[in-house]
Amino acid sequence: MNIVRTFAFQVTPLRTVSVSASPQGGLFDASEELRTLLDDLVRSSKLENKSLVDLLSDDDESAPYRSVIRDRISGVCFGDENDAATCASDIASKLSLSMDNRSAKQSLFVLVTYGDDKTRRAVMWLFPKEDVFRFEAGKRQPDVKLLTDVFSKSSSWRKAAVFTGSNNSNGFRSGRVIDVQAGKSEETAADFWIHLFLNARYAMDSKNATHQLVGFLKDAFQTAVGDQREQLYAAVLAIPRAPDQDWTYKDVAEKYLDKKHRSAFLNRVPAELQDSSFQLDKDIFESKLNTRVFETVEGVWLSAPLSEIGSSVKVLESQNQITFKGTIKAEEMRARHVK
Repeated sequence: MNIVRTFAFQVTPLRTVSVSASPQGGLFDASEELRTLLDDLVRSSKLENKSLVDLLSDDDESAPYRSVIRDRISGVCFGDENDAATCASDIASKLSLSMDNRSAKQSLFVLVTYGDDKTRRAVMWLFPKEDVFRFEAGKRQPDVKLLTDVFSKSSSWRKAAVFTGSNNSNGFRSGRVIDVQAGKSEETAADFWIHLFLNARYAMDSKNATHQLVGFLKDAFQTAVGDQREQLYAAVLAIPRAPDQDWTYKDVAEKYLDKKHRSAFLNRVPAELQDSSFQLDKDIFESKLNTRVFETVEGVWLSAPLSEIGSSVKVLESQNQITFKGTIKAEEMRARHVK
């Protein structure tokens, strides 16, 4: 799709401040270099494959669906120039009012629309402001200057969202989000970017739901003991091998955990997600849960593939002991037990 409109605003966190949001910026003509950069960012960040979210209604569930952010996105994509500018400014204002002092003091919000046919796309980027040094090697001595009005496209605080839709009431209800700050998982994106700004929730797509399932199982296993831990471990082994790969989180608890142990897992799952159906991504599940690591009171660490538990590695839960019998392949000395 070709870029149709590009908006940019400087936004300031105002959620904890009693003032009206008035972000500076608006529509501008993006240079060919900037257009190429924005297109490259979509591709390099794999935005189209990130976690799926659904925009929620701003009213009670019994009322007709109404999402202000959805209406504004649609207006930016399909409205005339004046309507689009107003909608873009409203979106930037809502973002500003969703951010508090944990965010950068100023950030650059860029909203790009694509396509000129019945289906159009809006991509939103949030880049934090950073202090950057510029170095020049002079003939007599080097020159170092502080550049303050700089916004980073590669910062760990970068966030993005993409919504695609038609000019009707069902357009732009779902989108994809990315939050580089989240690191290991995209769950922390839900702090202000998803919940407060977009008023959305994660959809139960296979990729995201499997990542969440892995996280809930790991957290539950970490604090469990005895029979409860063994049941959680058995679930980890059995889930990817089950013939039916359509799951809910309640299914996992009811199928693999005794009643007295289910709360150890389900208490970590938000109530609104427990009955939501999803399809397991076996590759993700097995790549994230394929090793069991033990640390003994003697300072010995043992990292074992799950396939070796019960074989070369035996766990004696009742005695809180492990035994291992194997053949040495290599040996070395280093500072830490893991590389």
